Amino acid sequence: MINYTMDVQIVDEAGYEAALVGLGYNKKQDKNMTGVAAKLSKIDGGHNKFLESIYVWISVNAPRYWWQEADTHRISTKQSESTMHTLVKEMSNAIDIDAFENPEAINEQTVYALNEALKIEDPIKKLVLLKQLLPECFLQKRMWCMNYKTLRNIVLQRRSHRLPHWKKFCGAVIDQVKHPELLPSLIPGKTV
Repeated sequence: MINYTMDVQIVDEAGYEAALVGLGYNKKQDKNMTGVAAKLSKIDGGHNKFLESIYVWISVNAPRYWWQEADTHRISTKQSESTMHTLVKEMSNAIDIDAFENPEAINEQTVYALNEALKIEDPIKKLVLLKQLLPECFLQKRMWCMNYKTLRNIVLQRRSHRLPHWKKFCGAVIDQVKHPELLPSLIPGKTV
């Protein structure tokens, strides 16, 4: 069994009511926009553009190798723990094994090399060596802000992904958002 770590928390969500007002302008009505929104959210090609007005902020703590894949979704913004600050300042005395996704997968030589690099006096050399030695399973927390349309695309593209982190991310987001009816089901071909 492979251990993997990921924490996903919705921090905030905004814009739903305003998006429905704008949707009403397009439909020249202002009643029952929730039903219209639920229907249109599933139709791409510009019909669900109101999803671009609904934003969600998601706190995600995941390994660097997952973030590399997440970075392909560019219609979003991210604020993250800087490896420079995390490694050089917060871990200035010793690298904590809990900073990694699967501590059992980290060998003693890696931890020893990271801790030896922390002792280097030259800040540039220290930083570069720490980054060169840092395993992909190093956990990094980021605040990921995106609109529902981007989130919809992520769920559609990643809900069946072979990397288990994506299923966990998609499931956690759908469980926590205020309007899951606007997002695809986790099961391809099934509606929410």
